[in-house]
Amino acid sequence: MKMIEPDPHCLHSLEVVIRMTGSSRRKIIFYCSKGVIQPVRREENELQFNEDSILRLRQIETLRQQHRMNWAAIYTIVGLIDEIEALRDELRFRR
Repeated sequence: MKMIEPDPHCLHSLEVVIRMTGSSRRKIIFYCSKGVIQPVRREENELQFNEDSILRLRQIETLRQQHRMNWAAIYTIVGLIDEIEALRDELRFRR
């Protein structure tokens, strides 16, 4: 399946994110409920996502499909990635 690249200035509906990532509606909603991806906006029961959420979802799906990681491992890795990014931001600020 060819992946569609997200537009950084656009919000995407859940249906578009499903097509962009190849993930299922159920998995995306599960990941949202666990806080590893977050919709930018909820309009009339419609979730909308930005580029960061789409890229995170692709990371998660890569870990799950290509590396055959279970949910606990994915959750841990996503947390570590967030921590690394926070430390990088702090280092940039201190320079």
